[in-house]
Amino acid sequence: MFLQNLMASGLTMEVRLYSENIHKHQPLVDTSKTILHKALSSIKGGYKISEIVYLIESEAKKSGFKVIKNFAAHGAGRILHEEPENILNYRVKSNRERFKKNTTVAIESFISTKSTVAVELNNGWTLVGIKGGYVTQHEHTILVTDN
Repeated sequence: MFLQNLMASGLTMEVRLYSENIHKHQPLVDTSKTILHKALSSIKGGYKISEIVYLIESEAKKSGFKVIKNFAAHGAGRILHEEPENILNYRVKSNRERFKKNTTVAIESFISTKSTVAVELNNGWTLVGIKGGYVTQHEHTILVTDN
């Protein structure tokens, strides 16, 4: 398999290349990881969710990639998916939700070479774009603070 997802611990996900990079998609993986780190460093209590997802969308577009629109980040806590739900990878201007201090969120970057919609394969792990191309995801869970 060209792209392999690894679950490290909790809700942290990283993508690594496990074969010769014959398709030259290391920039896709690097972009996804960079976007995730930019988003994480921007999140503070009271900050609009729409601004963070706009950052994800615009950085992907600036790098020549697309965001997957049918998968989303989410709050995390006593159950895996909590409020806020559906932290998309693109901005919905009418979304007025804000990150709340002392809540836990799993931020995810879903970046693609060609598609904006992905499906999960029967292995329960691999995402493929419906228009072809490659999809990568990075995820990290953080506690929202004021800093």
